[in-house]
Amino acid sequence: MKIIVTGHGHFATGLESTVKLLAGEIPGVDYIDFLETMSEADLLEKLPSENNLVFFCDLAGGTPYKLAALRTTQADNNAVMAGGNIAALLEIGLQYDLLTFKNAQELVNLLTLASHNGIQKFKSVKYSEKVDEEDGI
Repeated sequence: MKIIVTGHGHFATGLESTVKLLAGEIPGVDYIDFLETMSEADLLEKLPSENNLVFFCDLAGGTPYKLAALRTTQADNNAVMAGGNIAALLEIGLQYDLLTFKNAQELVNLLTLASHNGIQKFKSVKYSEKVDEEDGI
């Protein structure tokens, strides 16, 4: 199984840069940008049409997503997801041997769950230390 990261602008290579900084390379992950200078035909030509792929896209309904969905209909055991994040790519890419993974739907389910779990918000908590005014002796 391979993960194909794709999205608008430098989404894919931006994630690639972060992955390399934090963890080195993840075997089985390729990165394909959809740049402003590219046409839909240019991107479609770059997207693989082989079996056993998960397309990890930036936005549902965007051009990379639609073309990945088209590629998915042209092969077996492929899946498409959108809205994934770096936390999911790192968690799943480092936890599993992607090249021996067998089921695209199972992999996309793991990536989706990891993406959800990777979304956190900071909550500020005021800390006040009570000082015991008794001597304690």
